[in-house]
Amino acid sequence: MGGSMMKCPLCQKPELQQVEIEENLVANDCPQCQGYWITSYNYWNWLKKHGETLPEKPAEVSFDVNDSQGAKLCPQCDRILIKYKVGRGIDFFLDHCNSCNGVWFDRHEWDVLKSRNLHDEVHYIFTKSWQEKIREEEISKNLDAMYEKKLGKDNYQEVQRIRKWLNDHPQRLALLAYLNDENPYQL
Repeated sequence: MGGSMMKCPLCQKPELQQVEIEENLVANDCPQCQGYWITSYNYWNWLKKHGETLPEKPAEVSFDVNDSQGAKLCPQCDRILIKYKVGRGIDFFLDHCNSCNGVWFDRHEWDVLKSRNLHDEVHYIFTKSWQEKIREEEISKNLDAMYEKKLGKDNYQEVQRIRKWLNDHPQRLALLAYLNDENPYQL
């Protein structure tokens, strides 16, 4: 299906135009909402020419991302796009077609991934292991907030320091036994 025939998953207008967003990477751009559709074929061809995976960078630049809500249809095969959380401190979702493997990037989502050197790892975002890692990080973050609220910030920081000290101590088990015993001086 040619670029001008495809409908924007967000605007639903058949205005997608082919543009080169990276050297050797052609995408279909919506001039109205400024989103990109990248076909699986184009992404994998670009990835082969791209070379070695770049190391992830911390966020340095802020972009005005327009993470659109609601269901979208694939401009290639008309299937419903599935939302996948990006994670790694990035709070938006990518819309992925599980049939043709194309990806919809709302305005500036590609830019955010590129600024973090994650644009060459997009294909991993849709894997079970990536998504499980995101869930683990969210659970850990929620538990962290819960403990801080329950214990207070200063107490929680102190108990974390003590925990690290205990975990790194060569006599960890003896120290834990001492702490767990109600009366360690009783025979």
